[in-house]
Amino acid sequence: MIGERRLPTGIPGLDHMLGGGLIPGRPYVVTGVPGSGKTTFGIQFLQEGVRQGTNALFVTIDEPPSEVMDNVRSFGWDVGKIRILNAHPGARGYRTKAPLVEVAAQRSVSVLREAREPHSPDGRAPPELNIPSLQLMLKQEFDERYYARVVIDSMTTLKLFCGTEDERLIGIQSLLRFLSESEVTALLVTDLPDPTTLEPEIFLARGEVRLHKTMVRSRMERSLTIERLRGSSHDTVPRPFMITDHGIVVESNRRVRRQFRFPRPPVNSASPVMGYS
Repeated sequence: MIGERRLPTGIPGLDHMLGGGLIPGRPYVVTGVPGSGKTTFGIQFLQEGVRQGTNALFVTIDEPPSEVMDNVRSFGWDVGKIRILNAHPGARGYRTKAPLVEVAAQRSVSVLREAREPHSPDGRAPPELNIPSLQLMLKQEFDERYYARVVIDSMTTLKLFCGTEDERLIGIQSLLRFLSESEVTALLVTDLPDPTTLEPEIFLARGEVRLHKTMVRSRMERSLTIERLRGSSHDTVPRPFMITDHGIVVESNRRVRRQFRFPRPPVNSASPVMGYS
């Protein structure tokens, strides 16, 4: 029986759909096509943790920390207390005003506010990146401090550095088990370019929030669905959302305006038909 304690996401409309927020201490996935707002979602989730006085860690693979910082400045968020782990294999370190934390020459952690462009003064080859090495980086970071919230952006890119399909599956199983045993609430950002494919992290995670972009009468419409939330009831109706000057806003009391079907993986082919608001 799941207790009543929930972890707010920082998006009130989504929290309403979730019955108060996410069940803490579990790994979840945030899926969607490129440009659907997944990274913004992740930073907003971490920002809520900072607002509550807890430690938050953003693991970036796709973008340099300086770009992440620039992208979220426009929302007016105080991202200075979010720590960032640059896990890209080309990362060697960052010029900062504050010292960096180095572990086994495989990671560079800095405060977002202090992040600058990467450089490689010694000319050494970049460290290898794969799922086991990322898990090691996280273990070393968790040994130093407790993080209530972690975002990994993105699993899609991380898997490109991995070997066979079996290795990816085993690696993802181990990573999600590690995150759960570490009692952190983690969001794994994953692109979903092919609606007929179910990626391992999607069915292994404890829940999935999916972001949609749809062209309606030459206008881009955004909507959000909670595909799964293991161990809890939740709103199954797709709800519209906007990316505003203050971040993501979900209109949990409205339905999408047009009738269309969201594509789903073949393991769950039933697709809800949207009604008019």
